[in-house]
Amino acid sequence: MTRAARTPSSTSNSAGVIAERLRSSIRNGGLLPGTHLVQEKLATELEVSRIPLREALHTLAAEGLIEVVPQRGMLVAELSHGEIAELFELRLQLEPYLSEEIVRGCRDRDIDALQELADEMRRQGADATVRASLNYEFHQRVYALSERRLTLRFIDQLLHLVEPYSRRWVRSGHDLERIDDEHQQMVDALRNRDAAALRRAITAHVEGGRDHVMAAQRKS
Repeated sequence: MTRAARTPSSTSNSAGVIAERLRSSIRNGGLLPGTHLVQEKLATELEVSRIPLREALHTLAAEGLIEVVPQRGMLVAELSHGEIAELFELRLQLEPYLSEEIVRGCRDRDIDALQELADEMRRQGADATVRASLNYEFHQRVYALSERRLTLRFIDQLLHLVEPYSRRWVRSGHDLERIDDEHQQMVDALRNRDAAALRRAITAHVEGGRDHVMAAQRKS
């Protein structure tokens, strides 16, 4: 029996939902840097209409996740060594400075949820795909506690841009214990309501990530 084609729902077919699905795929390694994006193929794979897909792709292009290249079309952005370094410098300018607001907005149930995510990342080891999702959720939850809506928008964009390169390093399995310990330090700082300790932990975490990602880039 021939299976009938599924008609996308209006929700799953919206440009916003499609854009988030593509962001997630880039973050988790489904779409690697340099991948050529053929709209017809994507529309079929995602089971969505072409018009909202086109809108979603242009949204991601505005965010820097997708490049529009003359004669080649749309590609998943592939960043240079200098651009990756710039991403980490931007993170250092934004993320540590939310610490006081994060501590003020934090509740016990938030800390418990972050502890569960930190524990699960430790259990996952070097599974880059699963860790990418957990790591993104962990940092998103931490920074969301600040309730700085506009700053969060920029941080979210930076996290998506840097994740494909962080994932290469995670796959190597190198120094993952340090990452897990730093996540735990953030949770502990929140549990102690210690904004200074949280700021130090975030700064060390971003700097450590920068050093390892840049080293992995030089080897590739």
